[in-house]
This record gives sequence, structure tokens and C-alpha cells, in this order.
Amino acid sequence: MSTNAQKAARPFVSRVRVQGFRSVAECDVRLGPLTVLAGFNAAGKSNFLDAIRFVRDALALSPTRAIAQRGGLDSILWRGRESAGEGVDSFSITLELSFAGGDATYHVRVGRAPGLGFPLAVLGETLILAVGDERAEYAVGLVDDRERRVGDVAPGVRLGPDELLLPLLGRYAPYDILLQALLGMRFHELDTPQLRGLDDTRVRQVRLGERGEHLGQVLRALSDGYPEVKDSVDGWMRWLIPSLLGVDHRMQGDYVTIQARFWTGDPNLPFWEAVNAGRVNAGDPHVEVFESEQLSEGTIRAIGVLAALNQPDALDGTIPLVALEEPELAIHPAKVSGVLSAMAEAANHTQVIATTQSSDLLNGEETESSTLRIVEMDAGVSRIGSLSGHMQDVLRKNPDQLPEFHRQGWLRPVGDSEGESGA
Repeated sequence: MSTNAQKAARPFVSRVRVQGFRSVAECDVRLGPLTVLAGFNAAGKSNFLDAIRFVRDALALSPTRAIAQRGGLDSILWRGRESAGEGVDSFSITLELSFAGGDATYHVRVGRAPGLGFPLAVLGETLILAVGDERAEYAVGLVDDRERRVGDVAPGVRLGPDELLLPLLGRYAPYDILLQALLGMRFHELDTPQLRGLDDTRVRQVRLGERGEHLGQVLRALSDGYPEVKDSVDGWMRWLIPSLLGVDHRMQGDYVTIQARFWTGDPNLPFWEAVNAGRVNAGDPHVEVFESEQLSEGTIRAIGVLAALNQPDALDGTIPLVALEEPELAIHPAKVSGVLSAMAEAANHTQVIATTQSSDLLNGEETESSTLRIVEMDAGVSRIGSLSGHMQDVLRKNPDQLPEFHRQGWLRPVGDSEGESGA
């Protein structure tokens, strides 16, 4: 577990504006290197994250396929408040981005296009991009005659109704850096059976699957290429799970899974004496190895969270953003604040966004009101924003009250566009 205080990286996604997407009628949210989306069940935390993920999926696949994966356009469009007739026919997502050597604003709007004989179309796509001394921008407007003409930025190119321009331009500089960064974002909703599963090593993997696939291969890659990071992962596991010494990959023929080393001797002081002396490996006194099937769900999930935060491509910047759905699940409440500390450490090398409904996660030294974005459901609409300036002042004087304020539902969102963000 690293104790080095480093300056957190610039956030890749610094601002998100969404209209008409699922339960999010409208929001304008600023994000930092570490952002925790806190709210009760069904508040809309996952819907907000999915808006960001939609941009990635639409670029990687197509808007039509990304929408189909989500159950169709009707399942995405905001339906409005009950009986108010406020539903919409399109949704839009705007991301403000910072990446290696550049900044960008990317906007897409997708919706119905019945007059053109298509169930949906890209109604607008806009990019403003600056990389070093290079500047580029374009705006592709509404569908016309079943095609969209893109003008001077790509002469002669005509896009179909559901095609985006950025994937085509991403073959060329300076668009390539931005496109690869957007495609590199990872959104993890870890699944315990996937984390335990056997993985075929004939196909090398260094990225953790978004459901937890390839965990053993990621641990092996850390051991081989990033031993200091692997030591840090083991250190966090020792903090989170009593008597656990470390986690490793385990070979079973051509397949790999995971295992963990546990201390079986006297607890407390002898445990830490063994750790400090480096006697923590299989074969050392009082060290026993447990296979993945023998590990608790909390142990498995904690390994998965730490692997997601420290996977090799996140360490070298290829993955500019790691999002985690409820990383504290199945971990003992007395220890979940350590998950927040591990996320804060990881924010030194990649942007981290996490959703939580747990007040215990907010009970740690790394908790700062400026990292929180509160999500609440109000009459069928998700409201997302920072804490008010007044509440941030209260918490600066009484930081230990944050978990209780969250538990009691006293933390309310204020939109960042209203100028009260603490970010």
C-alpha cells in the first residue's frame, strides 16, 4: 500500500451535460480526478454513468447498436414526470475532456427520425479539439435526404443517418488521440462468478473485463511488470481483509484463476511481524494458500476492485477513466473506507468515478465534500450535483458528520451550473 502523496491526475472527463437520457431530464456535472456519486437505491447514479458509457459504445460500435444493447430507444429516452406529458424524442450528451496534450468538447444528440423512414438518427454531432498547436472542429447537423454532409472537415464524405464522424476521422491526427482515449474508458460492474472464473491464457489479457473477467491475468501482469504496484495491492488487501497476506494468479493447465495467501498463526502482532519480515509467501511458516472457490465474496470483490483500479493500462494512461459500480459491496462496513482511500490513490494515475449507496464508504480520511456528487430521485427525475456551499462549510468544520448526514438523507444536490460547486 503506497504512502506517497502525489498530485492527482487531471480528470479526463471534467464536465458532463446530459438531456433526456433515462431518468436524467437535464444535468450539468463537473467531475474531478476522484468523484463519488452518492445516493440511495434507484436515484439514477448508474443512469448518469451510462450516459458517459453510451458515448464510448456509440463510437466503438454505432449509435444503433449501442441503443439496442440498452433495450431500444424507448428504454433510453426520458419519459417525463408521471402524467405530465413531458417526454422527449431525443437525448444529448456533452463531454468536456482533457487528455495527453489536449482538450476537447464532444457533443452528440440522437433521437427519432420518423420522417426519414428510420427509427433513430444522429441529429447532431459537434467537436471542438485542441492538441498542442493544432486546432480542429466540426458540426454535423440534422439528417437531410438520408445522409449528413460533413462539409470542409472531410470533403466528399457523407454519413448515414446513424453514423458518427469521429470514428472516421480517428484514423488521422489530431483526432486519433481523442478517439483512443474515449474508447479506452472502462465501466466496471463486477460479478463474483466472473471474478472467480477460469481464463484461457492462450489469449493474453492485461485489462480487467467490465464484469471481472481476466482477473488472474491482470494479477500476473502486475507481478511481472509492476511489482511495486502488486505490493501495493497486497498491502490494501491486508488492510481490508483480516489475516490476508496477498493475492496471486494460479495456473491450472492453460487456464489461470486466482488464489490468496492467509496467515494461520497467532493474530495481531505476529501477523505484522511476518509481514514486516517478508515471510508472507507459500511455504513460509503459518502461511496457507486458499483457492478462489474457498474465498468469500467480500474477498473476491475487494481483489476485483483493486485490480480494476491498478490494471496495467490504467497505470500507463491507456485507460483514462475507471468507473466502479458500488465498489464497497460485500466488504465489512468497518473496512469500506479503505476502498475510498485506494480509489484516491489510484486517482494519481487515472480518473476514478464510483457509485455508492453506502454511508460507511464516506467515513474515511480521503473523504472530501468536493469529491462528492449527490444523486437523488425527485418526482421521477434524477437530480445530480455538488453539495451546497453552506453544507460544505458545515462539513469542513465537522467532517466526521458526513456519513450520518448521508444516512439521514440531509445531503442534497446543487447543480454545478448554479455556481455552487466545490470542485
